[in-house]
Amino acid sequence: MSTQTKDQPPADESMGTKPQKEHEWLSKLVGEWNAEADMCMPDGSKSTSKGTESVKSLSGLFSYHHAKLAMPGGPSIEVYVALGYDVTFNEYRKVDVMSVSSHIWNYKGQLSSDGKRLTLDCEGPNMNGEGTAQYRDVIEVQDDNHRTLTSYWQLENGQFEEMMKVRYVRA
Repeated sequence: MSTQTKDQPPADESMGTKPQKEHEWLSKLVGEWNAEADMCMPDGSKSTSKGTESVKSLSGLFSYHHAKLAMPGGPSIEVYVALGYDVTFNEYRKVDVMSVSSHIWNYKGQLSSDGKRLTLDCEGPNMNGEGTAQYRDVIEVQDDNHRTLTSYWQLENGQFEEMMKVRYVRA
């Protein structure tokens, strides 16, 4: 028995992107996580923060993340992330928005041949306040209950320097 009304077009089950093998990797991220982040602050000092991240799947095509990190001596940071594999461009894409930046971070990247590391690159505001800089995020899955996110920024000499490492443990 159909639930279609006269105002709706017929359902076409063949429309839309079906998850590919590249999308399967995203399922490793889904779940509830405890996080601990080590960060290099703009003044050169180091800071550690703790928080949580909740990751859900959107039709097997995307993982979407909501993270909260408590900053010592400051406000908490909230981050929303959408991560997926774009079959049109044959690459992983990630978008981050966060409570401490007006920039929409658009990353593109590839999964390592061993399937453990996803490396994503983007351009964003330079932390020194002048122009833009190149950034890199590396998501590494150690096992079903442990993963890391390491964020880098590119120095003037072309080398990437670590600015943050988040260690996740499944809650």
